[in-house]
Amino acid sequence: MLFGLETALLNLQVGSTMLFDTPFGRGEEGIPINGLVWMGSFEEMRERIEQKLAQGFHCVKLKIGAIDFNQELELLKKIRSRYSRSEIELRVDANGAFSPDDALQKLEQLSLYDIHSIEQPIRQGQWGDMAFLCRESPIPIALDEELIGVNDSYTKGQLLDIIKPAYIILKPSLHGGMAGTKEWIDLADDRHIGSWITSALESNVGLNAIAHLTAYLYGPNIQRPQGLGTGQLFTDNIPMPLEIIGDKLWYKQG
Repeated sequence: MLFGLETALLNLQVGSTMLFDTPFGRGEEGIPINGLVWMGSFEEMRERIEQKLAQGFHCVKLKIGAIDFNQELELLKKIRSRYSRSEIELRVDANGAFSPDDALQKLEQLSLYDIHSIEQPIRQGQWGDMAFLCRESPIPIALDEELIGVNDSYTKGQLLDIIKPAYIILKPSLHGGMAGTKEWIDLADDRHIGSWITSALESNVGLNAIAHLTAYLYGPNIQRPQGLGTGQLFTDNIPMPLEIIGDKLWYKQG
């Protein structure tokens, strides 16, 4: 609700869907994004990966934890047999699917395939276990669901100081709107923790707002791929001057 209100007020204030005046908003720069591969059967995921690579994505994010873990490893192995780390950046998102008892072993197996980072390997709320994994994991860990519901500045700082993740991933609609997202990023920057922004199945109205916020907070010349490709999943959406060309999201008003 907060994110929707912020979006509506900004739109009213500026009188345009270009919520912030940035090179992205002026159509001069695109925002690099990752290609998202949703969970499915082995063959479905293999086919989706091939589609993303054919579309020109240089960063691919795989949702894991839904099929047999060995099959997921086989998928990663096939990608790495064709593309090196310098050619394709691989991110994985476990959505809390691992248990604290087997998480480190699975992270060690995943590390054989030059994984950039893994999101939320175990479910949120287990700060001690997550801190241990962040300390011992051969793969950088990013927090996502862990941030939901943590809304005051002191507790946010406490969470980052205890867990010490490599990255945090911000969804404005889940992590306190635009103001909350900026606060998370500022707190992470103070601790040399990386971050990026992702959408969460918003319509094009929300996706447009998130893209302009991303350009405002991280731009110009954003290098780290953001998670702004979920709008492709809809068969019916609200028209907005957003266009994915290769592996970048562009704002093409007029």
